[in-house]
Amino acid sequence: MEKRSGNVTVKGSVAYVPQQAWIQNATLKENIVFGQEMKQSCYQSVLEACALLPDLENLPGGDDTEIGEKGLNLSGGQRQRVSLARAVYRNADVYLLDDPLSAVDTHVGQHIFDKVIGPRGTLKNKTRVLVTHGFSFLPQADLILVMEDGQITEAGSSEEISVAPEHDGLPYRPLTGAAHQVKLDIYKVYFRTIGLAFIIPIIFLYAFQQAASLGYYYWLQDWANDSVINGTKNQTDVKLAVFAALGFAQGIAIFATTVAISLGGIIASRHLHLDLLSNVLRSPVSFFQSTPSGNLLNRFSREVDAIDSMIPDALKIMLGYVFKLLEVCIIVLVATPFAGVVILPLALLYVFIQSFYVATSCQLRRLESVSRSPIYTHFNETVQGASVIRAFAEQSRFILQADSRVDHNQTSYFPRFVATRWLAVNLEFLGNLLLLGAAILSVVKRESLSPAMAGLAVSHSLQVTGILSWIVRAWTDVENNIVSVERVREYTDTPKEAAWSTENVPLPPDWPQTGTIKFRQYGLQYRKGVDWALKDITLSIQDRERIGIVGRTGAGKSSLALGIFRIIEATKGEIYIDQVNIAEIGLHDLRSLITIIPQDPVLFSGSLRMNLDPFRKYSDDEVWNALELAHLKSFVSGLHDKLDHKCSEGGENLRVLVMDRGSITEIDSPSNLLSHRGLFYSMCQEAGLV
Repeated sequence: MEKRSGNVTVKGSVAYVPQQAWIQNATLKENIVFGQEMKQSCYQSVLEACALLPDLENLPGGDDTEIGEKGLNLSGGQRQRVSLARAVYRNADVYLLDDPLSAVDTHVGQHIFDKVIGPRGTLKNKTRVLVTHGFSFLPQADLILVMEDGQITEAGSSEEISVAPEHDGLPYRPLTGAAHQVKLDIYKVYFRTIGLAFIIPIIFLYAFQQAASLGYYYWLQDWANDSVINGTKNQTDVKLAVFAALGFAQGIAIFATTVAISLGGIIASRHLHLDLLSNVLRSPVSFFQSTPSGNLLNRFSREVDAIDSMIPDALKIMLGYVFKLLEVCIIVLVATPFAGVVILPLALLYVFIQSFYVATSCQLRRLESVSRSPIYTHFNETVQGASVIRAFAEQSRFILQADSRVDHNQTSYFPRFVATRWLAVNLEFLGNLLLLGAAILSVVKRESLSPAMAGLAVSHSLQVTGILSWIVRAWTDVENNIVSVERVREYTDTPKEAAWSTENVPLPPDWPQTGTIKFRQYGLQYRKGVDWALKDITLSIQDRERIGIVGRTGAGKSSLALGIFRIIEATKGEIYIDQVNIAEIGLHDLRSLITIIPQDPVLFSGSLRMNLDPFRKYSDDEVWNALELAHLKSFVSGLHDKLDHKCSEGGENLRVLVMDRGSITEIDSPSNLLSHRGLFYSMCQEAGLV
């Protein structure tokens, strides 16, 4: 926050307790001591005053227990008391306490006030500024300030001011929230999705491309060896035509290879993405409740992007240079057959270096990634606790901690570049050995070897270092990105909902005709092992009845709607609609014939017309009639594009009625619709609800 006007004068040190407790990813003791000198007697008295001693008995390591990022191992009240204990241990002159008792129960709150904050507490000789909604503590305050809209409206003692509480403080409840070598099965999955119809042509095109390149260079050296008669070479036109044809064939092969491997990558990506999408969409609600949304977003974004572009590009580069290496070896072997004595041991040495580097590089990347996480965690903690850190004047210590984490990350980051340099040196050594062997054998066989062929062999040997480097680099990229296939496949084997349609239970053509609903000993659990959301519900709803279901939050009102739609399958009992057990029919048949107005409506990004009538079943007149009933006709008429108006994602700025004519309509928490005297008001009025 920035100061706009005025001055604030503070004498002495300051300790601050924020409303939402900030906890470091450290032990409980380290969170309380917070970089200060350890004083055992003071530490024990602080634990007792902040009511933390009973909690230490329940922690596995006592006050040496790692309490995790944001204090995930502690309850809201425990975190708040640790935050308060940190401030008390600081022994500052001024204490700023922002509603520190909101997350604890009444008895613990009274204990903390008496032992810490109150006139006989540990801080009795300190200046304490307490922010609170609990008016029971106010009579013991020396000065009370009442604030509204950022201004002090009243000031004085408890006798001078009458303060009425609007509500009690609610406890802060935090939100709570997987290095292996790639298996051969993952490659099988990827290449199986491409199919042999593409793999065989791709291999053939690469072989043809290098054969054309080999013929191109061989024809060039043969042309150079032609005898010269009267200052000219014989059959120049024929040589030039063949030379051009080989170059053209090589260009066509390169283009066809690029197209083929790109199409193969697209096919693989499309199949894997469709499998992922169809399986996730068929998963039950329990899957989405137990799976963080970030995991799904990561699979559909980064992992699919790697399959889309990174894997095909890396494979294209790797295969191109592998066949280029074969071309070099063939040229050297044709020129000097004894070069095989050199090439074979060099190939074995290269395989060893390559496998060693790839495994090392992958592990170093994983180590670097693991050591990067504490940097983000520390940065996130520091940003969230910036006010506390500044209040305690601990900026320098946190900067040192950040530097330490970055240095630790560099211990894994720097070796990656060292490994790359190690690879470059070894590949350069191998390339120079092959070049030396080709040169020595060319000299030894100079009587039987033409100058053109010798030059061709030596010039190609010069390319070996670069070729080997690109092969290893591309193979490493393939190895690192093929893991995305495995991660995508993880969500193709999720639990599935029931069948969308069933043939063994034919439905009457006009079902549901009357709309009678019967619950028979119906019970519902969101997951096994949790409490029942609905228990032994037996209920009959007759034709054309309008039923109002009331109850406090968590009573199970919305669970009834989820049960009728089979969003959550029944744990016990049955639901019958027009004498048909809904558990025996397809989900699509059931859900397409029932209408629901959910408690939290969601609109999709698109036109208003599409959101009103997704399946284009109704005329414009019927759409406008629905808008009129929802008291939105004048609003939509005022839009520039009217029904073609583009809704933002979520549709938070619009209120629309989805066009449907299901025989059974469920309105989940429709109280916000009653103020509009339209369709819903009339329905509730006829039912005697208003």
